[in-house]
Amino acid sequence: MVELKADIVVIGAGIAGLWLHRRLNDLGYYTILLDRAGLGGGQTLSSQGIIHGGSKYTLSGMMTASASAISAMPDRWQRCMEAEGEIDLSGLRVLSANQFMWSTTALSSKLTSFFGSKAVNGKIQQLSPEHYPLAFQSKQNNGSLYRLNEAVVDVSSLVEQLSGKWRQRMLQLPQEYEFERNAQGLVAGLKVADKLQISASQFVLSSGEGNQSLLTELSMDKPKMQRRPLHMILAKGKNLPSIYAHCIGASTKPLATITTHYHSDGDPVWYIGGKLAEEGVDAAADDLIAEAETTLPRLLPWVDLNNVSWATHKINRAEPAQSRLLRPDTAYVNSVGNVHIAWPTKLALAPDLVDRFEIELAEQNIQPDSGLNHQQIDQAMPAEFAATQAENLWERSFHGVR
Repeated sequence: MVELKADIVVIGAGIAGLWLHRRLNDLGYYTILLDRAGLGGGQTLSSQGIIHGGSKYTLSGMMTASASAISAMPDRWQRCMEAEGEIDLSGLRVLSANQFMWSTTALSSKLTSFFGSKAVNGKIQQLSPEHYPLAFQSKQNNGSLYRLNEAVVDVSSLVEQLSGKWRQRMLQLPQEYEFERNAQGLVAGLKVADKLQISASQFVLSSGEGNQSLLTELSMDKPKMQRRPLHMILAKGKNLPSIYAHCIGASTKPLATITTHYHSDGDPVWYIGGKLAEEGVDAAADDLIAEAETTLPRLLPWVDLNNVSWATHKINRAEPAQSRLLRPDTAYVNSVGNVHIAWPTKLALAPDLVDRFEIELAEQNIQPDSGLNHQQIDQAMPAEFAATQAENLWERSFHGVR
């Protein structure tokens, strides 16, 4: 039996767990990250990689709570990507420095006026045709194009960057482990059969959709979780142009949000969300693909969609429960005893989640245990449970497709 002791155990190796694990170890807390699947599996590697700044939440023509809460995130991520933030992400692969927003028709005067207002000054910039990205330089493009202060990153690269520094403190455990409690009823550790026992003073649940089953295992009925499903669409083809943009119309939601990624064979892969993905949650894959094959040529008539391979991907956005299944405005951390339940609610809000957890640590005066020998614990980490990174979505969706 290998016995390990830590300050903090984080369960769930998506964006929340990875960012939290990296930050806590940097701050001197011996933190072990646990996951039952590969690093980044679940919602994180199903993300489009957009570092949202809230621009798409302004389509109602007003500054929403969601837009305000997330507005500082692109600059904060950018500082990290320049090695000047709280985490060094200077090696992160950036797919596009900007996400764009395009309309197929003229925007309403209300929306045009709002985009130009001080509320989003510097966040959205209307482009003249000579400054359009190559993918939109067509005479058939009669709409407007706006550049957003929102980078798009390669999520596999992000997982690699976040996990690299403290990788030896990440373990991939089988399903069969059980929590242990102390005499006061607090969670004291967890055990994997007769192979591994980990004890700690604090535990963070950051497993996204998996938080619900973890709460059940811990006999905790709060906080409640909600799921907002998506049925995303993927298109793979050698001639697809690189597009990173929301297509907007009369709706307060983008008609389609397209980001471009790359299969290992070099082919571009469009990953398509927006209204198509939200309204297609109950559609069969073939029916949703047929809808995409009809809709996208209307939105992008100048793009050749012949010889394209299609796939779909279902994913649930797991979040703290809200009235009427609304989208939460901020990241979420709730503490029950020494268990802290966390959802970032959005990839871009991972730093905000860590801020909230650091406040919890300060309020409870939780300090690193000076008696822990970090080097000794590192050396005791069992190799059989070494964590691996999950396969990216493009490989899973188009395995063997050329």
